[in-house]
Amino acid sequence: MALPRRSQREKEPARSLGGDSVHLLTGYTGRLSYVPGETVEVRMSTDAPDITVDVVRLMHGDVNPAGPGFQTDDVPSVSAQHVPGRLQFIETGSYMRASAPLSDTSGRLELEATVWPTTPRAERTQGVLSVIDIAGRLVVALGLDHAGIPVIVTPGGTAAAAGWPLLERRWYRLTASIDADGCALTVSALDPLPGDQDGTATVGHGVPLQHSSDVLVAALTGPSGTPRRVSGLYNGKVEAPTVRRGGEVLARWAFEAPSDHATAVDSSGRDHHGELINTPARAMTGHRWNGDVDDFHTAPEQYAAIHFHDDDLTDAGWEVDAELQLPDDLDSGIYAIRLRRRAGGVPAELPAPEVDHIPFAVRPAPDATRNRLAFLVPTFTYVAYANERLLHRLDYEAAGITDHAIEPGFHDRLLADHPEFGSSLYDHHSDGSGVCYSSHLRPVPNLRPDYRMWLQNAPRHLSADLYLIAFLEHLGTHYDVLTDHDLNADGASALDGYQVVLTGSHPEYHSARMLDAIQDHVDAGGSLMYLGGNGFYWVTSADPQRPHILEVRRSSGVRTWEVEPGEHHHSTSGERGGLWRWRGRSPNKLVGIGMCSQGWDESAPPFIRTELSYDPHYAWVFDGIPERELGDFGLIMNGASGDELDRFDVALGSPPNTAVLATSAQHSNYYQLAVEDVLMLVPGLGGADSDQVRSDMVLVEHAGGGAVFSVGSICFTGCLPCNRFDNNIARLTHNVLSNFLDRAPKSS
Repeated sequence: MALPRRSQREKEPARSLGGDSVHLLTGYTGRLSYVPGETVEVRMSTDAPDITVDVVRLMHGDVNPAGPGFQTDDVPSVSAQHVPGRLQFIETGSYMRASAPLSDTSGRLELEATVWPTTPRAERTQGVLSVIDIAGRLVVALGLDHAGIPVIVTPGGTAAAAGWPLLERRWYRLTASIDADGCALTVSALDPLPGDQDGTATVGHGVPLQHSSDVLVAALTGPSGTPRRVSGLYNGKVEAPTVRRGGEVLARWAFEAPSDHATAVDSSGRDHHGELINTPARAMTGHRWNGDVDDFHTAPEQYAAIHFHDDDLTDAGWEVDAELQLPDDLDSGIYAIRLRRRAGGVPAELPAPEVDHIPFAVRPAPDATRNRLAFLVPTFTYVAYANERLLHRLDYEAAGITDHAIEPGFHDRLLADHPEFGSSLYDHHSDGSGVCYSSHLRPVPNLRPDYRMWLQNAPRHLSADLYLIAFLEHLGTHYDVLTDHDLNADGASALDGYQVVLTGSHPEYHSARMLDAIQDHVDAGGSLMYLGGNGFYWVTSADPQRPHILEVRRSSGVRTWEVEPGEHHHSTSGERGGLWRWRGRSPNKLVGIGMCSQGWDESAPPFIRTELSYDPHYAWVFDGIPERELGDFGLIMNGASGDELDRFDVALGSPPNTAVLATSAQHSNYYQLAVEDVLMLVPGLGGADSDQVRSDMVLVEHAGGGAVFSVGSICFTGCLPCNRFDNNIARLTHNVLSNFLDRAPKSS
């Protein structure tokens, strides 16, 4: 999903969701994909005293009475465990910690850093470069006070302060010189404007430097025995933090070297390398960036900054509460760890969930015989949307994005009650910058089988993809599942042995390796059924050392935030981010269609068959389907073509032999043409006026014997269960799937 953009610098209060606070029962697993025989580690947090933990197979998630209802199958071969409940804390915010660069504190100490603060007036003290003792207590720090004034801070208070506050998003060099006889603070503006005070020096009283141990960057104190491990988190960029004693460099952290996102290299030669907590943003422009380059590889000295945020989170760090071993003969599928409150665990006066389902996939074991059909679970997209909070700060009804009242559900209220669960790649940090990293190692309430998204009041992502699982189970078709994370890790070999690959309803986020693997599958004679919309859209990369962390840098497409100038390249892969379309890999080239519009009214239209579809060559697609209209029904927005749409367009790379078999009926003006297709803002860009706002259902035959079938609509899977899977969308999908499965095996 891509929604209306707000300024990166614009900060809005959280939007109230109403209702009572919700009780807590949640958790996460160490991975999103396992093989039979592996052990699933479960981390959870709850205010209930006792929890039952077991495994179920997910069959259908939507509770809508017009469909099959919520369905799971027990896995009796995995014994249930009874676990005492407990609350686990989440430390949000990024910072750096380096061990023992100051074991000897004799002599005059100098702390220096170049800073670009983003919330200088944060109404709290922010640590820029801090010295702490072995217990995490403050010895002395260079920081900003509640009003953004540079200060030298000690346990007894402020030892020295500049006479004026720093301005937001401006570069300064701060230098503190400290010993028992006195201290001095110098502030220099590195990009001065008329009226700036430059080179301000302030002298303060002496500071005893005893019992110091470690150094923090972007935080004031470390572990102190309290639930929160750090305090005084800083928002903004920091460059070249340096510690000297008597003029000798003890440590200088070179932030321009992002080869390992968990480590900041000490360039002093003393090996006091820093540990980076919660993945602050790397490959950030520093004060020497001159605008001539936008690739940190070209001029690393111009990318010597790290951007820290007080709400970064890529690993909740919870302890393991339960371990469940999967049977060696477990079938491939989508499963969940089921958490259930035991009797007496819920106060009667509070609303509370009785159960939580933490989903994961089970792919075939490496030596197992594979089925001919694989469902590629779009876990990259799930992680990109993990804990999406757009509802909390934007008013979609007032903006004219939807024609119905927003209805936040239980999972949205849970997320609103717990900001410490972190945000998605669609959100802003507290300082207004965009969130460019996301991870699944944390509770993710909107990744649940029964999740109904607030914007559609219907399933989206996993819950919508379970429509497809229920459809395959109804057909009795044998299938395997594997995830985006598996495909990114294993490349083309992940698809070996599969004749047909199915996508989910919204496979939006892909790495280059994933696109290569899918293209290789089709080129070798395999077939692909793209059963969604807005697919293959954003350049996405995973941290090589920590593949649970995904990165996206947004620009040029329909977006909710945009990268700062010069920061288009991913720190995790080094590649340029943005749309695959601007990298010459449009979705149209791969699947015949590409993103063109989005909208959320309650009247998603059906598809209308084209004249070409009546050619005898395509009779097999429509066997047993007399209707001209396809999908004038559905459990998502009441129709087959809705939410986000893709269209056929030769100019954007759709192969000339693409057969457009159906196209959507006219959309409303709640749908507008995607911004990447608009050169000038003119009237007539809505669905009621523009023929470019549509879904196209296409078939692309390939020379190797395989084919691609694409539907161009996120709503499509919501039609499958209607009338107990007896409908023209289900029949058409079955026809195509059967034909693709019957084709000659692809070449190895």
